[in-house]
Amino acid sequence: MGELEVVTAPHTIPTRSAFGQVQGRNVIAGQNILGGTVNFNFHGDPSVRPPVYRLFPFPRNEDVVHRHALFAELDQLLPLSGASQSAALWGLGGSGKTQIALEYAYRRADKDPTCSVFWVHADDETTFVSDYKTIAKKLKISTDLDGDELLTAVRDGIEALDSYVLVLDNADNLTAFGVGRDQSVGGENTAGKLARNLLGFVPWRSGTVLWTSRDKRISGSLVSAKRAINVARMTDREAMALLETVGNRKIGEEELDDATQLLAELDWLPLAVSQAAAYIRRMSTTPREYLSKLAGHRKGQKVMLKSEFDRHRRPGLSNSIFETWNISMEQIRQENKMAYDILHVLAFMDSQSISFEMIIKAASLCSGKLTDEIPSDESTGRATPGSDNADDDDEVLYATICLQEFSFLHSRVSDGTSRTYEMHKLVQEATQYALRRSDRRKAEVHFSKLALQVVMDLFPERGRDFWGESSSLLTRVSNYLYDRGRWREKEPVDKRTYEFRKKKLGEKHPDTIKSMANLAATYHAQGRYKEAEKIKVVALALRRDVLGEKHPDTIWSTASLATTYHELGRSEEAEKINVEVLALQRDVLGEKHPDTIWSMGELAATYHELGRYEESEKIKVEVLTLQRDILGERHPDTIRSMANLAATYLELGRFEEAEKINVEVMALRRDVLGEKHPETIRSMANLAATYHELGRYEEAEKINVEVLALRRDVLGERHPDTLLAMHDLSVTWNSRRRRPEALAMMQECFQLQCEAGKALSSKPNV
Repeated sequence: MGELEVVTAPHTIPTRSAFGQVQGRNVIAGQNILGGTVNFNFHGDPSVRPPVYRLFPFPRNEDVVHRHALFAELDQLLPLSGASQSAALWGLGGSGKTQIALEYAYRRADKDPTCSVFWVHADDETTFVSDYKTIAKKLKISTDLDGDELLTAVRDGIEALDSYVLVLDNADNLTAFGVGRDQSVGGENTAGKLARNLLGFVPWRSGTVLWTSRDKRISGSLVSAKRAINVARMTDREAMALLETVGNRKIGEEELDDATQLLAELDWLPLAVSQAAAYIRRMSTTPREYLSKLAGHRKGQKVMLKSEFDRHRRPGLSNSIFETWNISMEQIRQENKMAYDILHVLAFMDSQSISFEMIIKAASLCSGKLTDEIPSDESTGRATPGSDNADDDDEVLYATICLQEFSFLHSRVSDGTSRTYEMHKLVQEATQYALRRSDRRKAEVHFSKLALQVVMDLFPERGRDFWGESSSLLTRVSNYLYDRGRWREKEPVDKRTYEFRKKKLGEKHPDTIKSMANLAATYHAQGRYKEAEKIKVVALALRRDVLGEKHPDTIWSTASLATTYHELGRSEEAEKINVEVLALQRDVLGEKHPDTIWSMGELAATYHELGRYEESEKIKVEVLTLQRDILGERHPDTIRSMANLAATYLELGRFEEAEKINVEVMALRRDVLGEKHPETIRSMANLAATYHELGRYEEAEKINVEVLALRRDVLGERHPDTLLAMHDLSVTWNSRRRRPEALAMMQECFQLQCEAGKALSSKPNV
């Protein structure tokens, strides 16, 4: 057994072993320990390794699709060399949390032969205790123990190991771990009445603990907010790879469009994609035929209910996305009845732009009585938030947050004055399906009537003046979304405004042309430069014809076209136009007009792109001085000019100056524009590029991983800025000698770039 060394100290320090207090006689070889600390140093045969335990719940998934950004972030939070560390994967049911955790556990086992692996199904106390009993047998813990003693012994036994990974999977009922909702709000809350808080039996010393949950509240409670990863939809490429892998066939060129559309319909959710691929494989059908079934309302629900055997899921657990979400809905019903009712009303409404006013109205109607009659215009009037039978607005907000925490509702506004939400149509379909069961048909009729009542109450029919009001409202919404960089949401608003004005005012009306220009600007912001160019050319020709060559709007259209040429790599054409525009603006608007200063900045950006950095710097310094004087230090245009100047400093090798400005720019944009604004994310990318040039690769990598995740979420997979973020991260990985990952990322980036047909600049992310 080796040499035993016993050392005593003058003071008694209680010491907890893996299995209880160290005290009394016959602890070891008859030693009588009356007080003090006992240190046991074993100097045995180093070739004798301590036991390693591997309790995997499923075999390794050979078909798992590697989600680069998620695995990179997880590896960063839970490195191989780390100890006493924890993290959580949270997201909508079916987003792939369990498969990511499973692959992480297998990879840790591969890399560290001394690492034990334990897996606990943390759905509730029953499954938790059951899996702990299994672990107890492996650890050879006394079978005489039961209840809290057994759970404590298992915790201590795991903590006694040198290296371990414990996965707590499906911890959706967080109340079992002490995370409770305020009982004074939402009196229907019945969850959380458990005999004990299971968190006390979760080990935390020396090893790694990884949680998975559908409940966002795990972030900031069981793990810190910075250690929680939101597992959302897959990227386009990842989802396509999953469709091909599970379907066991390559998607041909002739069906690529159908497959892409199918993935979009399924919201790129792994479980939904796997379900579709398995159906296509088993039925020997095609993506187009599956799409047609989804298009048929009832047929779509039928195919979404198909459940195939999956050896990487627990026996008896359906892999139907609808059935998976039904579990979450039942959890919501138990925790917050108002949230459950609101969810079912919203399931029958438009999935986009759900205002908080609508939610308040839905809550009001759910708490009241509904007649069997369809509401008429005469019987309804515009509702006041918080009026009628609605409970306090805070209670409604709490119910809304509950839906967000389970990823059924997503916030689209963050200015603090108004709230707008969206719900994916698959969630709506699943909710409606749950109501169509034979015993709940009355509930389906009830909630559909409530949805109609909400619309009739909040949007009664207006007179002719309403058309002008609608046009004005749409324009304000478009401007609002533009200011916040929410390009994908802005596009349908701009399209609707343009079609509306074209029909009501005619194609050559100045307001119609303005709507056309706004749509082109949105395409430009989305990185769809060819489409933007096509519309901008038409808008410019119309403005020259209607308004004349020197009208400010015509000059602005000319400058806007130059900006698109610049992004298309046609820098010489852009330079020529920018020089002409600047001369016109100085003549028509004056030297210090904001549009004139903006054009100076565009000319400087073109010089930068052409490698004429000294000329670019000179103009940028002048622009920044003017904007600080006229617009102020915190104006978005001023902040943008600071970022542009830092980029030029970077090209000139003035790295310290570039770093100083980039840090200031990022702080300003976070404060002024918000955390997820595209310009804020761009500032992060700029700072990462600066760190890279300074050789601070670890800091650069950390920011680049975050930038890529944000851009995929905010801008989409194929946006040029997202492609550039992939490029930047791969370069940083290469600099850190992580070449296989760098190569894989660059290949993926190149493939997406080819598919999207977009040019990727190697210049700093300006």
